[in-house]
Amino acid sequence: MFPLRALWLVWALLGVAGSCPEPCACVDKYAHQFADCAYKELREVPEGLPANVTTLSLSANKITVLRRGAFADVTQVTSLWLAHNEVRTVEPGALAVLSQLKNLDLSHNFISSF
Repeated sequence: MFPLRALWLVWALLGVAGSCPEPCACVDKYAHQFADCAYKELREVPEGLPANVTTLSLSANKITVLRRGAFADVTQVTSLWLAHNEVRTVEPGALAVLSQLKNLDLSHNFISSF
């Protein structure tokens, strides 16, 4: 019985990891999906994030532009953390699809107009 339970646990963990792009870590907790992509040297918003992500951490990367369409597949995001990047440009409409957004942190970037 134990080997079967261990096999199920490995399968479940691989299933969760498979739905999250490298090098991010995604965790489903309290009916909220958290995607942690902080401190990964990312230059852009990663593709392939789970559609049900509600909190997305992209802090401390090297993102310079928030492109229109970058968040098209994660429209349920309520908290978006982008602090300590190199964002200079937010393209028109880049955040428009985030109709559920309640918390946005763009501090410590290079944005001169928004």
